[in-house]
Amino acid sequence: MLRTLRVRDLAIIDELEVVLEPGLNVITGETGAGKSILLQALDVALGGRPDADLVRSGADEGAVEALFTVVPATVRELLAAAGIPEQGQGGELIVRRVIAQGGRTRAYVNGALGSLPLLHELAPHLLRVYGQDEHQALRRVESHRELLDAIGGLGSTLEEMRLRHARLVAARQELAHAESERDAAAERSELLAAQLQELGRAALMAGEEEALGAERVRLVHAERLAALTTAAEAAAYSDEGAGSESLGRALGSLRDAERLDPALAPVRMLLETALAEVEEAGQALGHYARGLTLDADRLDAVEERLALLARLRRKYGGTVEDLIARRQALAGELAGVGNEERLTGLAAAIVEAERAATEWARRLSVERRRVAHELTRAMTAELAGLALEGARFAVRFGESDGRPIGPDGWDELEFFLAANPGEEARSLARVASGGELSRIMLALKTQAATETRGATLIFDEVDAGIGGAVAEVVGRKLQQLGRSRQVLCVTHLPLIAAFAEHHVVVTKGVVEGRAISSARALSTSERVAELARMLGGTQVTPEVRQHAVQLLREAAGRKGVRVKSLTEQVGFD
Repeated sequence: MLRTLRVRDLAIIDELEVVLEPGLNVITGETGAGKSILLQALDVALGGRPDADLVRSGADEGAVEALFTVVPATVRELLAAAGIPEQGQGGELIVRRVIAQGGRTRAYVNGALGSLPLLHELAPHLLRVYGQDEHQALRRVESHRELLDAIGGLGSTLEEMRLRHARLVAARQELAHAESERDAAAERSELLAAQLQELGRAALMAGEEEALGAERVRLVHAERLAALTTAAEAAAYSDEGAGSESLGRALGSLRDAERLDPALAPVRMLLETALAEVEEAGQALGHYARGLTLDADRLDAVEERLALLARLRRKYGGTVEDLIARRQALAGELAGVGNEERLTGLAAAIVEAERAATEWARRLSVERRRVAHELTRAMTAELAGLALEGARFAVRFGESDGRPIGPDGWDELEFFLAANPGEEARSLARVASGGELSRIMLALKTQAATETRGATLIFDEVDAGIGGAVAEVVGRKLQQLGRSRQVLCVTHLPLIAAFAEHHVVVTKGVVEGRAISSARALSTSERVAELARMLGGTQVTPEVRQHAVQLLREAAGRKGVRVKSLTEQVGFD
């Protein structure tokens, strides 16, 4: 239940607080007073997108805070899953959204930072809003199935249907893609085979281009390399007076010195290591120099191989490693040409996905027909209570044989209405008047309300297009709905407002040259004045005021309140 709504610095609202009660609450006020801003603020609190200019001019940011009490178990589960603690002993929920200039927002849930996805998850369990033009949806036949599913609480069944249909679509797409690849590969098989043969004949090896390049350098400069390395080997190792000989003499002297001073042992060890490394380097240089040969044939072979690699890289692009990968890919693609095993497996997957989707579509269709049967019976009583006595409501299904399965199953259905006894039922979308649509939608929403699991129902000017006796029965229906849950109704009709248990008026005034919207709950006598304003406009005569009292008397009588008590409160005999 929505207990309190606080709004600060949004549009023409400076600071405003609305306290709501169980049962039927109505919000009234002049056009432009700020009623729609309250509902917009409530939408923003639960994840709606704020307008860029929603923040009040001159303020850095605005805020909206909503307090919910006695929240449903589903909400508590969502909060627990998000790691957000409950507030208070009664399971309260406080949602706060701060909107900065430009539209950037921050959300807090029970004092902790919350995310927009969390708000979107919480919203349908806390509020259900029915707009003033929603009854026009009944003129769209495609909306009838959505309404039936909502009334029947078929959300989870429908979700599974969409999941199975998505799997079927994915299986069909995968087979189509595989067949397309097969056909394309078959057309290109000759070219692919030629490319694979060329790359296979090349016998490419990873890293060979770098190795051949280094070998080519050695073959081209073999004579020069031999001279340089031989000279280095002689100076370091083999010539008289070479480095190794000098290090040997130095090491002999140091060993004699070490006998006199053992502290020279580390230096002696360094010289021994240096001598060993110089000797090893000299031997390696000698081996390298002896291995160098002026092999013209090998140089030609290396040059030819490098030229082949360069040509292949120019032709196919990339490195030698890329060419090896391409060779492997070509082999795999050619292997798939004419290989029907994978296609057979994909076709079998389609059959299984189609079987599963068909099974669920049949189950969903049975559920819809059950809901349609129950709804048809329930709507007879609902419509009679909305001044449509004798009206007959029906749900008609189209033929499903041969119809392809869609994400919502295969059912096509439409609402039909016979507004008067003896008339043939006709398409609701084509024959119902605006007033009839409003009442029928209210009746449908009344049926759907059982699936909202305690959410507050908000009716935003659903009285559009009705008046007189019809407005009275709509008010009575909203009052009846308020006996089992909290209902909030924004209305311009005094005949509906009179049925409320709690009445809030929104007014607009000017303070220091700026328009400011405010809201307050009305006492009984104040309700008379507000109903009189709604009845007579600016000219509130004693007769209009008496009419307002009479409306409250009649509504109070239906609610079991003593008429005398009401009369005493408002000062009329």
